Amino acid sequence: MTTDKNAATDLNLQFIRQKIYQLRSAIMYSMSNELVKIPNSIATAIRVDEEGHLWFLCKRPMQFVSECEQHFPARLHFYRKGIRFFVEVSGKATIVNNDERDVNFPVEAGIAVNFLEKPVLIKMTMNNIEYVDPGEKKKKNRVYVFLENSYKWFSRTIAFHRHSKPVLAKLQQSGI
Repeated sequence: MTTDKNAATDLNLQFIRQKIYQLRSAIMYSMSNELVKIPNSIATAIRVDEEGHLWFLCKRPMQFVSECEQHFPARLHFYRKGIRFFVEVSGKATIVNNDERDVNFPVEAGIAVNFLEKPVLIKMTMNNIEYVDPGEKKKKNRVYVFLENSYKWFSRTIAFHRHSKPVLAKLQQSGI
């Protein structure tokens, strides 16, 4: 039997899983200070397992993956045009496959993987998850609407004429 805390955690995990699957693509930032590291790139979420690990694919670095730091801090920013919310996930990332061996990784939701490009499979332990859904625009109060409309009217009706000669030249001509 599960406790209330575990049930709440499961609901939160299901919610985050659903949102990540809806967005699917993220920008992965390697927060490592090492000289040779996985480059910042676009990542594709593969799955979020029951333990709260995020599995994703990212671009292979120019050098051998085995030369890169195998465990490193990372941040993923999930965003998709046309969808109002975004998700940021950070935690400890671990490279699952490298140049010496290929691991058969689970592919969910019909994501096609081009094996010729051999993306790198990474498993992240999600430590911090931030879900941001900007609310609807606040309604403007009457005073704000009045001031906004007054400013628009004022800027449309009051026009300053531009003179071809500078004001000082006109003053000198008039003898002042």
